[in-house]
Amino acid sequence: MKDQLLFLLELQTIDNKVKELDAARQSLPTRTEPLRRDLAKLEGMLGGERTKLAETETWKKQQAELLAREQEALRSAKSKLQGSKTGKEYNAASREVDNKRKSINDREAELKKVTEALSSSGTVISERDSAVAQLREQLIAEEAQIAVKVEELARQIAEASAGREGLRAKIEKGWLKTYDTLAGKRGYAVSPVIGGVCQGCQMRIPPQLNNILARMESLEMCPRCGRIIYRKEMLDPPAAPPAT
Repeated sequence: MKDQLLFLLELQTIDNKVKELDAARQSLPTRTEPLRRDLAKLEGMLGGERTKLAETETWKKQQAELLAREQEALRSAKSKLQGSKTGKEYNAASREVDNKRKSINDREAELKKVTEALSSSGTVISERDSAVAQLREQLIAEEAQIAVKVEELARQIAEASAGREGLRAKIEKGWLKTYDTLAGKRGYAVSPVIGGVCQGCQMRIPPQLNNILARMESLEMCPRCGRIIYRKEMLDPPAAPPAT
């Protein structure tokens, strides 16, 4: 049974390496998530500012049209004032001229503020546009680097997996099924016993089982965690003391 144990350990080494590489490969794309979130947030802010800018520009255009009408109304009021024939008509026309002038002054002041605000918004949008472009370029560059790393890890996985199927064919079907079940449930299926303690669950195994493992005539399982166990010193004997 020693050969079966060695095959299982070799298979576990391969599978652990493949799992490690595959986990690294799957984690790579997530590295760009913070950058993607920042980009989405900035694009959302930029979209909102552009919408607000467009609405403000529409409002400014409407106010400019109203201003033009009021200026026309002022010219009409001035004509009335000049054509007044009575004191009553003159006073009425004079009040109308004053009101139109005040309305025009107020609207011009508002338009001036809006024009300044539009200029400021345009500057902010330009800066945000630049920031968005830089983030996009950074994201594209990082994705390209990640793609290269993913491809390299895929190559390493294929390299590490070479011979795996041939190795599985050498293992008895019953033990292979046990191995697959344990690897799926517990992460790894074969565990060494050191000093009478299973390293998979840290449980001390019965002395009789420990003696059975020493004979290496059969494959045994830990009574607690169910892993396939072996005495480590039987495969990796301690180094001999240095010669004196």
